[in-house]
Amino acid sequence: MIKNKGYWVYGSALVLALLGTFKYTMKSKQQKLTGQVEFSLLQSSNTLDYNKKPAGIVNNGNTCFLNSVSQPNFIEYLFELVQHINGQTTLAQQICLELAKIMKYLNSDLEVINASDLIDLLSEDADYSFFYEQQDSHELFNMLMKHIEEANNQINSFDLAMLRSKQMKSKNPFLHHTKVQIRCNTCNYSFNSLKVESNYAFHFNLNHARTVQEAIDYIQKPETITEYICLYCSLQFLRKKYTLAEQQKIIDSYLSANNYDEDSFTILKKVIEQLNTIQGNQVQLDPQKACLKRTVTRQTYIAKYPKTFCFFVNRLIVHPYHGLIKLDDPVYLDSNFPVADKEFTLSALVCHLGNSKSGHYVAFKRTFAQDLESSMSLNKTYKKCEWYAISDVKVAATKQPQQGEAYLIFYDTY
Repeated sequence: MIKNKGYWVYGSALVLALLGTFKYTMKSKQQKLTGQVEFSLLQSSNTLDYNKKPAGIVNNGNTCFLNSVSQPNFIEYLFELVQHINGQTTLAQQICLELAKIMKYLNSDLEVINASDLIDLLSEDADYSFFYEQQDSHELFNMLMKHIEEANNQINSFDLAMLRSKQMKSKNPFLHHTKVQIRCNTCNYSFNSLKVESNYAFHFNLNHARTVQEAIDYIQKPETITEYICLYCSLQFLRKKYTLAEQQKIIDSYLSANNYDEDSFTILKKVIEQLNTIQGNQVQLDPQKACLKRTVTRQTYIAKYPKTFCFFVNRLIVHPYHGLIKLDDPVYLDSNFPVADKEFTLSALVCHLGNSKSGHYVAFKRTFAQDLESSMSLNKTYKKCEWYAISDVKVAATKQPQQGEAYLIFYDTY
């Protein structure tokens, strides 16, 4: 006879809960091991045949564009990245593993693949809801690059156990850096911003460009800005106001510098704070009064070119009377274009068919065959092969891509 029924029920429930937890833990470990075995097959991209007909992709929110990025440079980088992933994985690392699996399948003998597992992982991202509503290939591309960068930062961190920094040999081929230079039209003084902008896609402004070379030229085109605080003119003004020898040294130290990572007003505030603390100072100046506004020339230039160019053609604009509309202006894409002493080849593009409210994406991908002479070399070279048009699961050979409504454009160097 059970003397205390309550304790018995409580104890049974506790045992069942612990048993369930144990089974869940073991199942998770088994799934993790299965995943590790599966992704161990991604040790090298040398086994992939980039000359094969690409697989089609089941439509899961415009994932068809994934075919356009399945090029040798990106795949080799991604495969090196996933080789460094072990143990407990973050969401970003899981996304990289799943994307690597997709890249492998796209260059295999499969005819159709499903990227739903990747979409399920992306649904855990807080920004996914925006992408899902917009169904935008460019948004998905940026989201994937964000997670890849996050996984790369997690892997290339300082390892306290090994007392060294983990570093990958290759970098994301889409990554590029831009910097800004400011020149005052009054004093003709130029200074560079230390702030480096990193991105994965170049904006292709249809109002100013029709070719990729024009798009690059427009990005680096100087622009005139009025009412801009000139740091050099303002420092010269302070030099006349603050006459103590120690104050002059502080001002001269800022005048001699040519690179700044903060805006002019922030720097001037710091300078004046230092000047006002010097013993014997007779001037207490408001930073606003020290800001001399001038007309300047601002120029953005590409400090580091990518290995693979991705251009985003901005076709959606806000019309004053019709709201959001789509520009159907054509672009003209050369098969090759030279930049930074390298020859870039048109390798893929994504076209949007439809209007600003609805439509369909079609991807075009060029296959590549590796030259036999370089197959054993680290510096691999590839020769151009056929073009394929990919509309979801339908894949067909084509003589040339449909350029007119290009939305994402990819140029690669080999």
